[in-house]
Amino acid sequence: MYRHPTGIHALNAARTGGFTLIELIVVIVILGVLSAVALPKFVDLGSDSRKASIQALAGSVNTGIKLVKSTTAVRGAGTADKIVNLTWVNMDGTQVRVWSGYPDRWCDGVGAVLQNMIVPSGGCYLKATAVEVDGYTFYGYGNDKLPNGDAGWRIESAPDPKQCSVQYTYNGTGVPDVKMNTGGC
Repeated sequence: MYRHPTGIHALNAARTGGFTLIELIVVIVILGVLSAVALPKFVDLGSDSRKASIQALAGSVNTGIKLVKSTTAVRGAGTADKIVNLTWVNMDGTQVRVWSGYPDRWCDGVGAVLQNMIVPSGGCYLKATAVEVDGYTFYGYGNDKLPNGDAGWRIESAPDPKQCSVQYTYNGTGVPDVKMNTGGC
C-alpha cells in the first residue's frame, strides 16, 4: 500500500472526500418525502386566493348595502320610480336602484354598489344578464348560475363557480342577506 507523505493511507484519504451512494440515496428519499408532503400545500394557493377574494367581496357588498341604507336614512328615499317602493339614489355619481330602503337585486341595484360596476345601457331590471366587474361576474335575481337563483357574483375560473360566489337575498322586506359560498373555490 502506498504511504502518503502526511501519514494517511491513500485509500482512507479517498474515502473521506465525498458521500457514499447509500448516503446520497437516503438524502434523495428524504427530499422526496418532504416534497410529497409539503408540495400540495403550496400548489393549491389558487383555491385559497379565490376564497379570500370571495370573503373580501362579501365585505364590500355588506359595506355598500349599509352605505345605501344610511344614505336613504339621511337624504330620504330618493327619486321615485314608476314601480311602488322603488326609488333611485345617487351614490357618488352612480344611480342605484333601491327597493324599500335597500339595494334592489339587479345590476343597477346591488350590483351598482361596487366600484367599477358599469350598468349596461339598457339597464338590467328584471334581467338575470351576466355583467362582468373586476374579475367577478354578476347575475341578477332569477338566474341559474347561483344557488336559489339569488342575485350575486361568482368567480368563473373556479372549479365550481356556483359554489365560489356571493349571494344577495332580498325580497323587498326585512334586511338583505349576504352569503358567501367558498366550497367550490
